[in-house]
Amino acid sequence: MSKLIELLDRITEFGEKPNVKVENKELIICKLLTDLYSEYLSLENTELDNKNYDDDTRNFNSAFILQNVKENFPKFGWYHSVWDSHKIIQDAEVNTGDAIDDLLDIIKDMMEVKWIIENQSLANGLWQFNFSMKHHSEQHLVNFLKYAKDLKG
Repeated sequence: MSKLIELLDRITEFGEKPNVKVENKELIICKLLTDLYSEYLSLENTELDNKNYDDDTRNFNSAFILQNVKENFPKFGWYHSVWDSHKIIQDAEVNTGDAIDDLLDIIKDMMEVKWIIENQSLANGLWQFNFSMKHHSEQHLVNFLKYAKDLKG
């Protein structure tokens, strides 16, 4: 689990700080997200610990996080994707996505996982990680990685 915690720290840093000092941020974020995806795919059964915790003090400032993501990745922007790409149909539905929004959503979800691990328990954090990936972040992650690959040419 130490690898997941390190990934959470490194990924969320891009939403917590405006100018993360790292060589080739675009490549680094792709590697971090690929490793995060691998952690998710390797995850086995997760269960909540069923303990009661004090009041929830989470408060993530979305506007602040968004501004930091934009400053860290100024080259990222809009892209197109095909809805239901697994279906071969003549009039495929094209959607517009936003790589910055993808990163924002992933980072916010991982900030929540990190908060739960630090303030509740590892079990609850792993459950939240699994839930967030399955129902939200996985799609953003896959879309973002496809966008980043296409951006490279």
